[in-house]
Amino acid sequence: MENFLDYEVLPCDNVPAGLPRQRLVVLSPIWRGESLRLEYPDGAVHLIQGLCGSGEEGPCDLQVFWTRHQPQAPAVCLAIGGACGLRDSGPKGADAASKGYPFLALARNLIPPEVLAVIGPAPPAPEPEIPLLA
Repeated sequence: MENFLDYEVLPCDNVPAGLPRQRLVVLSPIWRGESLRLEYPDGAVHLIQGLCGSGEEGPCDLQVFWTRHQPQAPAVCLAIGGACGLRDSGPKGADAASKGYPFLALARNLIPPEVLAVIGPAPPAPEPEIPLLA
């Protein structure tokens, strides 16, 4: 039996367009945390936080898990936040403003070890169904 998680991002300062409600299949345990530290191959480090609301409403836990968008598709590591999505604070010391996202799909080499210890390796893609001819 598959587990599902409904996720929606409301239009806000962080993600002006929002994200309509999505039904996500959950293929692994869910890692939960206050922030996610992503180390890019070029050495840049980004801090990702979930947002429950814009402005003073502040941060909330984010969740990371394996999912797929279609039954035969490969698994994707997805990071989601709260009702106002995710905020990327960018590299430390950079002058760039923080960026907002409804979600992030993480490349395998960006998944922190503490997250991978909870969610495990990517689940294999299911075998394609071969229709039988009558």
